[in-house]
Amino acid sequence: MEIRIFIFSDFHIIGRVKMQHRHRNRFSYIYIGGNLDFRIDGYMIITVTSYKGGVGKTTTAIHLAAYLQRLAPTLLVDGDAIRSATKWSKRGGDTGLPFKVVTHAQMVNHIRDFTHIIIDTEGNPTDDDFRDLAENCDLLVIPAVPESVATDGLIHTLAKLRSLGNKAHRVLLTMVPPKPRTEGQQLRDVLNSEGIPVFASKIPRLAAFEKAAAEGVPVYAVKDDRNAARAWDAYEAAAKEVVHG
Repeated sequence: MEIRIFIFSDFHIIGRVKMQHRHRNRFSYIYIGGNLDFRIDGYMIITVTSYKGGVGKTTTAIHLAAYLQRLAPTLLVDGDAIRSATKWSKRGGDTGLPFKVVTHAQMVNHIRDFTHIIIDTEGNPTDDDFRDLAENCDLLVIPAVPESVATDGLIHTLAKLRSLGNKAHRVLLTMVPPKPRTEGQQLRDVLNSEGIPVFASKIPRLAAFEKAAAEGVPVYAVKDDRNAARAWDAYEAAAKEVVHG
């Protein structure tokens, strides 16, 4: 099974582009105006989004791509206005990231050569964009930091999903502080009590992720940090949940 993972939040499309997968004629994308329409036969579309920025969407995009690259050729499309993923990639040079990173403008020229696609964009999508995203994917992954300001954004995101009648979503707890602090478990308990699906995996708050961004590599390649392996294990576990459900 092939996975299409889209990290989305403020994705604008102009004009009409139609692309056919080079290796599988049954797969095509159709982009029309500001709407995003997918025609999929036997594949999954995963959207990662939030109304709150700074919750680890780019870090999530990088590490989901790193995991999926081990399964099949993976492309990361950087839609962030400040090009966070592109800068991450450039800092690592030719050997930093194990997958290709391109901009939206370059996407059309590359997308047909890859099995897995991840799109990383800014936070705070417009209501219209959010509706299009929710209606055109198999699963919405919502990164959430267990702190009051970020939780406000999560509540807004979940309220929008409820108003749309969308049930295909799951929250990923990110930047979770270590014990004895309990914010992560408290947020998980609240979400569980409300019947909101949550990843079993959680992403810890670790300096290793900042080092990975500075070095332009996935966190598993960070040198001289004893927490780098634990940081990677967390994203690997989350990625396996995406792939296997």
